[in-house]
Amino acid sequence: MLVRDLRFALRQFRHQPVFSLLAISILALGIGASSAVFSLLYDAVLKPLPYPDAGRLLFIHNAFPKHQVAVTGVSGFDYAEVKRHTGVFSNAGVFFWNDLNLTGAGEPRHVDVVNMSASVFETLGLKPQIGRTFSEAEDQHGAPGTAVLSENLWRSAFASDPQVLGRVIHLNSLPYTIIGVMPRAFDFPSRETQLWIPTGFRQGEFTLEGGRMEKWLHMVARVAPSASPQKVEAALAAISDSLASRYAPFYPKNEGWHFTARRLAEEQTDSVRRWLYLAFAAVFSVLLIACINVSGLLLVRGAARTGEIAVRLAMGATQKRIVRQILSETLVLTVPGAALGLILAVWAVPLVNLYGPLPRPTSIHLWTLFCALALALVSALVAGLLPALLTARLPIEEGLKRAAARTSTVRGSWRDIAVAAQLAVAVALVFTATLLSRSFLNLTRTPTGFAQAHVWTGGVFWFGGNATGGQPWNTQFFEPLLEQLSSLPGVERASAGNALPFNPSGVWTEALRLPGRPKMTPPPEAQIGIVLPGYFETLGIPLVRGRTFTSRDRAGAPPVAVIDEELARRYFPGEDPLGKPVGSGGAETPARIIGVVGSVHNRDLGGPPEPQVYYPELQERADAAYLVLRTKGDADPTAAVRKSIALLNPGVALFDVRTMDERVATSLHLRRFVAFLLNGLAFTGLLLAAVGLYAALAHLVELRRREIGIRIALGAVPSQIVRMTVARGGLVVAAGLVAGSLAAAAAGLAVRSQLFGIELSDPLTWICVVAAILVAAALSAVIPAHRAARIDPALALRHE
Repeated sequence: MLVRDLRFALRQFRHQPVFSLLAISILALGIGASSAVFSLLYDAVLKPLPYPDAGRLLFIHNAFPKHQVAVTGVSGFDYAEVKRHTGVFSNAGVFFWNDLNLTGAGEPRHVDVVNMSASVFETLGLKPQIGRTFSEAEDQHGAPGTAVLSENLWRSAFASDPQVLGRVIHLNSLPYTIIGVMPRAFDFPSRETQLWIPTGFRQGEFTLEGGRMEKWLHMVARVAPSASPQKVEAALAAISDSLASRYAPFYPKNEGWHFTARRLAEEQTDSVRRWLYLAFAAVFSVLLIACINVSGLLLVRGAARTGEIAVRLAMGATQKRIVRQILSETLVLTVPGAALGLILAVWAVPLVNLYGPLPRPTSIHLWTLFCALALALVSALVAGLLPALLTARLPIEEGLKRAAARTSTVRGSWRDIAVAAQLAVAVALVFTATLLSRSFLNLTRTPTGFAQAHVWTGGVFWFGGNATGGQPWNTQFFEPLLEQLSSLPGVERASAGNALPFNPSGVWTEALRLPGRPKMTPPPEAQIGIVLPGYFETLGIPLVRGRTFTSRDRAGAPPVAVIDEELARRYFPGEDPLGKPVGSGGAETPARIIGVVGSVHNRDLGGPPEPQVYYPELQERADAAYLVLRTKGDADPTAAVRKSIALLNPGVALFDVRTMDERVATSLHLRRFVAFLLNGLAFTGLLLAAVGLYAALAHLVELRRREIGIRIALGAVPSQIVRMTVARGGLVVAAGLVAGSLAAAAAGLAVRSQLFGIELSDPLTWICVVAAILVAAALSAVIPAHRAARIDPALALRHE
């Protein structure tokens, strides 16, 4: 019976190719866009982690709700305390990120390294594809260095050599023996990781530096099979209570401190999850509009089949049989629509890879095919159910008498509802897209706090070691390097800092010591910058008062610091901070504030600037630094910088070369992608809704052709006919606007946390949305109204 229904549907659509192609194209657009965005969502969020029983893997953090940094890592002592609860956690490990220079594998290169305890591999449970991982004995301070390669580094630096095991490489001049290669699926903790080496903890200290406040380690734990989520929460609460009672200064429970746990999958997708869910909701809305549109087309087509359906019912066909026939016909439309949609998705995915937010390209997965098939079935149901039910309930007498006026009127009301529903969804889409677009524009107009144009940056990791000839190693390397770079053609200024604004690793935050100041709750904190002379001038950070660092601020001179305006406002309100002491980290002697500079955004333009204190590199000696060069015009000094570095030390690699414009733009990449995607989807949805309104009005004119002919014969002028047609469309548009406003308000509440500098009640946004809908509706009504006004009464009444 199903085969017979499908064959009949194919014959029907072969005789109506225009209708069939239109419906298939509309569905293909919706299914194709949904499949392409689903591919992105699957790769970034939904793809199962490659680890056995990955749902039991947790990240454990310290939470300080009242502090500037609300969530931190753990200290070595925290790790030891949690790992001791073997009844709840079957295993646990810690790790931290590192930047090292790799030599011994061709040209020197910078590599993203993760120092990891041996227990992390056991906790995750994924075996290497070649060799082994390091043991607990190799994970001790002073043990010979061992390294495990990522599949990507093994392929790119070692040409997938199966004999790579046992080979010695050098990381920052220290020897490491390669003992294993992990499979491609292992990209813990991020896709950028290229190499894993032991943490090198000292026995009994658990951390390189010690201290309960050194919460810079990241901890992953595996929940024991017998432990429920409630038991995990209870265990963390018990650990929190125990530590807070024994070490209250380090675990201030009165300030809300506590341990918190988060699933590994959620931790690794946190930055993109909300945005991609929003994108998929938007593209699914377009598919919904497409289905409603096709449903309206099927209603129009059903009105033309009144006589056929009435004969079928009169000959004994049941309503169930008619419903099945109409749904079979809808399925015949959705299956080729899904196939064409997959072709569109295959074409769209490269565009997503080019402009999308993922660091690695996505592809069409098997799950994408399943998604397209599921969307086809859902689309068939959504698009065909209402036409099938209305057609099956056709009164036989009316259909046989061809008294289609009443049945068409009933279906016409449902068509109007369908068009109003399309417009409502389109209103919500346009409103959300407009909000996010204006929010994105507000972000791009937000001052960064520095002059980002014509600034070249690149990272270096110096491992010179001890001082020689009475000079510290950083002075031996950076001062002559910056002197050479300043004299390069096309370079106006040159300096360096340990952490640039908007760089991948970002700046870190430390607790401040402000001698002589009243105790504050929560304690003062600030972001830390370690910079060379000329940094502020090169980056264009304005000096507000005092002075910046000079070459005299070096080892042996009194320690000094420069603070930003936000730190001065927050911790020295109404005072002149110059000359005041400030300290942080492990420094025993506080530094004297010598200057105040403007505040800058370091990570996110959407948030307020955080307090920041800068120390001179010539006193602090940071290992890694980012070179900062202010260039003339669009000059690219990369090749000259590499040559200058090689002359000083050929083992130092230059990495992460980008302009400051590119760094700022990268921080907005995800927001930009979602804003552009939603604008495209909103335009598509509005276009489909306008097509639906046009089809409804055109069909209405055709149904009322005899009536309009009589009106014109009795003296109605064309303007009256136009007003009558437009008025019918106006009622549908008004209903769509009212329902759409409610949907838009709900959508706005869902994205409120992602907005910047704009409110949901913003009048300009609402004006833009209403204007877009009215313009689209007016354009949709022009042609049907014009045709209605030009009906010839003689032709319309000839059959009489």
